[in-house]
Amino acid sequence: MSSCSRCGNPVEFRYVNGRCIPLHLYGGCIGEGNSAANDYSGYNVSHESKCFCTNCPDCGEEVFFIRHNGGSVWIDPPLGPPWYKHGCFDKPAEGTPKSSLATTYNLSLQAKIKGKPNLFIGVVKSTNVHWSKDYTDIVIETGKNGSKEIRIKNNAGFLLGKLCIYDTSENEMWPVEEPSYKFTAYNNGLVKCPECRVILNPKNMTKHLRKQHGHS
Repeated sequence: MSSCSRCGNPVEFRYVNGRCIPLHLYGGCIGEGNSAANDYSGYNVSHESKCFCTNCPDCGEEVFFIRHNGGSVWIDPPLGPPWYKHGCFDKPAEGTPKSSLATTYNLSLQAKIKGKPNLFIGVVKSTNVHWSKDYTDIVIETGKNGSKEIRIKNNAGFLLGKLCIYDTSENEMWPVEEPSYKFTAYNNGLVKCPECRVILNPKNMTKHLRKQHGHS
């Protein structure tokens, strides 16, 4: 069986809509990984990554500026699919359609972005991987809406600084440059106890660990 190049755990490959996609047996990257470089433990923040609303320095129109660890881009509002690039910095050849992030990353080939207003894009500013690696708290910067805090299953520290799409209807997140790496968000922020795996509200975790498992 094949292994994930990031976490070292087993993966199986399945063809979905003609694309070969690696599927983690445990739902995503988990465990200590192959090396310290791939561990992503604890709290990490990307100071360079940004996603905010501003005005184009050339034409003065409202635009969104996105800087991530794959580069930077200016996007026309609204910040939704297919995320058209601003013409002052990305002039398509005559007779060709307007460029967008969907075309740049072949996202138009994915059924997920078609007819779904509940997709939003943003840059992952920080990740906080729990010591058990059962979940990761991330902060994603999404332009005018500011930042959103999302709890992702397993070790999602790999997303730090990346430009990601979050599907609120499916509770899935993936980096635009590597859409085969899908991470699942917890519904309503619920998490599993690392001891007994029961589903809990995060604010009740300390009380549960103390009462049920004798933690001090």
